[in-house]
Amino acid sequence: MKISMTVIACSTAMITVSAGAQTISRSPTEAAQDGLGEIVVTATKRPTALQRTAISVATVQPEQLNQAGVYDVANLSKLAPTLNISQHGNSTLVAIRGVSSRDYNETGDPAVSISIDGAYLQRANDLNTAFFDLERIEVLRGPQGTLYGRNATGGAINIITAKPVDALQAAASVQYANFDSLRLEGMLNVPLTDTLAVRLAGVHDRHDGYRNNGVAGRGDDADQWGARVSLGFDNHAGLTAVVTAEHTRADGIGGVRLGVPYPTDATGGIIDSAPQIDDDREWALDYRGMTRSRIYAIRGTLAYDFGPASLSYVAGYRSTKIDRDEDYDGNATGRFAFPQNSDTKTQSHELRLASNGDGPFEYQAGASYFRNTEDLYAYFRAGLFGDYVQLVTYDYSGDGGVKVSSIAAFGQASYEISPGLKVEAGLRWSKDKKSRIGATLGFDLGEYFASGALVSPYSTPSVGRAQFEKTTYHAGIQYQVTPTSMLYAKYDTGYKAGGFSELGAYAPETIRSIEIGAKNRFAGDTIQLNISAYNYAYRGQQISQVIQNVGTLITNAGKTRQWGAEIEGQVAITRDDRFDLAVAWLDSKFTDFSISPEYRSSGTPILPDGNISLNGNRPVQAPTISINAGFQHSFHIGDGLLTARGQTQFQTEQFLSIYNFRATKQSAFSRSDFTLTYDFPGDAISIQGFVRNIEDQRIIVAADPDSTAGGFLYQFAAPRTYGARLSWKM
Repeated sequence: MKISMTVIACSTAMITVSAGAQTISRSPTEAAQDGLGEIVVTATKRPTALQRTAISVATVQPEQLNQAGVYDVANLSKLAPTLNISQHGNSTLVAIRGVSSRDYNETGDPAVSISIDGAYLQRANDLNTAFFDLERIEVLRGPQGTLYGRNATGGAINIITAKPVDALQAAASVQYANFDSLRLEGMLNVPLTDTLAVRLAGVHDRHDGYRNNGVAGRGDDADQWGARVSLGFDNHAGLTAVVTAEHTRADGIGGVRLGVPYPTDATGGIIDSAPQIDDDREWALDYRGMTRSRIYAIRGTLAYDFGPASLSYVAGYRSTKIDRDEDYDGNATGRFAFPQNSDTKTQSHELRLASNGDGPFEYQAGASYFRNTEDLYAYFRAGLFGDYVQLVTYDYSGDGGVKVSSIAAFGQASYEISPGLKVEAGLRWSKDKKSRIGATLGFDLGEYFASGALVSPYSTPSVGRAQFEKTTYHAGIQYQVTPTSMLYAKYDTGYKAGGFSELGAYAPETIRSIEIGAKNRFAGDTIQLNISAYNYAYRGQQISQVIQNVGTLITNAGKTRQWGAEIEGQVAITRDDRFDLAVAWLDSKFTDFSISPEYRSSGTPILPDGNISLNGNRPVQAPTISINAGFQHSFHIGDGLLTARGQTQFQTEQFLSIYNFRATKQSAFSRSDFTLTYDFPGDAISIQGFVRNIEDQRIIVAADPDSTAGGFLYQFAAPRTYGARLSWKM
């Protein structure tokens, strides 16, 4: 008997399915030879065919990740339409359909729920680890407040690792590219008994820095290691379990920022202009940054199939220690630095009961608990008058620290009221608590900036507590017009808890979504066409703003209006030719939003309440048009196969700051890749040559105005890279 090792629950729908049913990681060439084939997803926390799932969801297979050179979340936008990734220092910020988190505070939450095998990731720093030995990635577009809960206002990303199976398997690869880039990856799967199997996987990924920063070294480098061991059990009588232990580590300088001073007028307004970036590959810094992370994780799933229903429990624990330091002002003259040390412990639990079978009535219900504790020590340093000195210290460690907890209960059910016509409804109740206890210590900043004197020391207790409660819901209808065509409409709500900073509390953000769509297969499973359109009412987006010499202010944007539409198509033209295209249109604007005038553009009037209006501005990471396209052809050479693939990503202009300064605008760009892969006879060995970002365009991924640094702080995507990859499997 086969061992049903892959048990997918919680956020990744860990329910018992056969190992054979989970073999969906097909290369594009294989898919073209057999038509498009069926893909099974777990976006609704139960296995369903992608084309019969009433959610806008993109799936990414391991072969696609390798072809595009996507080895972490930061580059996933190359493969998933309407997904945009930006940086804030060493943190990764994720946006889906223009919905993103701009709250960089330690009590802040992401707007897109990201999980690994159902274990939720709370902090953006956890997203910077390397992908390896994955089964697939699912990107769910639109609010997922019912099944995924808090922090899913934009959507959800499910990272699903490969699980133990009942066959001896092994694989290894080595990749080398410019910037002295080296990636080593390996996997071994061993069945131990007829009920038990183990899977081992590891990765080492490094490259020299893309930026030459003089005495500060080469920034934007990487040096990562990862290892994972998974143990799978199936007693062939309904009881299954998977336990995974994982460790990742990263060292190096890390991300670096380029600081460009902004001029101001007599009233303090910023004189705007196009980005004044002389060179995005080389600029001088006077302070050498560093990053060091150590992550340990263990997660497990236990499931039992009772026949009419299955009960599953998934738990995860994650320990993340990060030390980082950076040249805060991004140039050689500002002489500011911002070291941080954090120690975070996260645990998550979910118990879920789901119906089995294919009857007209389906249901699932469950409860979840999440807890995150963090000891944080950060300090602001300056060296304007010689040696660097510690001006302000933020100490949230010891008996206090930062604590976040959440409990929730949810349920969702559907009923097929007539053949092909199904209605669905769901409800989730969430309760979130946050606290931060510590102190801010320092000296009078005005005196230091005036004379360099460290006078008037102070110690101010920093105590904050907040509690939030919210019910989110889902309603939908879908109609299977033919066995290969489906129509759907749905209404969803989402919620992200509020919080507090040193300058006060801020409210939760909420979203309401109406979406209609269609999923179709034509011409004997060789053409796929999916379309969707949506409208969002987005209220209270949480925005972070640095106030000079004071601290960080988090404020709520009143209202944001969004309309969008998406078309995704795939064509298996012949057994050797495949074309794929995704086009997304987004119209997003703030309609009721005023904020502190700290970053007022020259000529912008100040309102009677002392704020400025940003009405009519576009949110961050919200391009009007996004296009992802690719074409590949396979050449049969004897018993071998040579596959050439080209793919491109195009986006119209977008802003990387809520103020919509021209200096923070990324102009329209395209980013294209080309791969040439030869599979030797027997399909055990392959060799691939690749070029990524052929255009070698400068792509800005962060452009933050910062009054302390006195300018715009920029970060950039990777330049053109090229190299080769050798792979082996048994």
